[in-house]
Amino acid sequence: MPSTFDDERFLGLTTGEDGRAELTLTDELCRLDGRLYGGTAIAVSCATARAATGRPPTWITTQFIAGAPRGARLSVQATELARGGRTSQIRVDATAEDGSLVFTSMGAACIPRPNGLTATFERMPDVAPPSSSEAPGNPFAPLARSVGYSGTLPDLGGKVGYYRVLEYRTPDLLEDPSNPGQICMWVRRRDGVALSPAIAAFAADMVPLGISQGTRTLAVGISLDNTVRFGEAEPTEWVLIDVRPHLVSHGFGHGNAYMWNEHGELLGVASQIASMVGFDPSGFGSPT
Repeated sequence: MPSTFDDERFLGLTTGEDGRAELTLTDELCRLDGRLYGGTAIAVSCATARAATGRPPTWITTQFIAGAPRGARLSVQATELARGGRTSQIRVDATAEDGSLVFTSMGAACIPRPNGLTATFERMPDVAPPSSSEAPGNPFAPLARSVGYSGTLPDLGGKVGYYRVLEYRTPDLLEDPSNPGQICMWVRRRDGVALSPAIAAFAADMVPLGISQGTRTLAVGISLDNTVRFGEAEPTEWVLIDVRPHLVSHGFGHGNAYMWNEHGELLGVASQIASMVGFDPSGFGSPT
């Protein structure tokens, strides 16, 4: 069953019968170093799970087994492990052309209960709206500023990276941050299409930025896992990614990214564990 959202076109994902799908890692689906972007893997898992079951994902966790370079062709298989009246338990595996496993996901896709119990217990931070927020010309700029880096940032014009398809704006935080690593970023698609839950998850791979800010260290993170738990599933133009890191221990960082729409509704919570490595922006591509 095709997704009612625009996920397949955004991801270049071709879905077939029996939960099968394929995609090529184009520039915008990669990190700035030309390797598989963690947000791509979880978005593909969400979209494939929805296409295979006809039900919106409620929870997906993705474990990264191996990297994949720009241009790689990935085969994806979604397997419905159990199907109930409203809930499907599902596994998604992505393999490279040689058959090796690149990432694997587990999750659940559920039909919402129209009158089911509904409440939100978190509160959206008080931030400036997208219309009055800064659009950084370089994705490293807000991080570099927050840690006091005054060196030269790389010219990323024309290079690979998810920022080619996503627009970020950095709002002023109008209250004291909940922790020293909290980062808030408004994000939307550059083509003007509303963000579906899967593409919001694509954009929410930002916990390493919060860890870097919290430690006042220029560092990037290599994801070990990405997890997302969805609430409201209506598409929205702007999503506020509210990053709140928890801790970093011996180079491995943990944290959450809350996803809010412009009306203050919590769309979901993403979480992540990443291996943190320091880097010099002027020589980007060579972690230290």
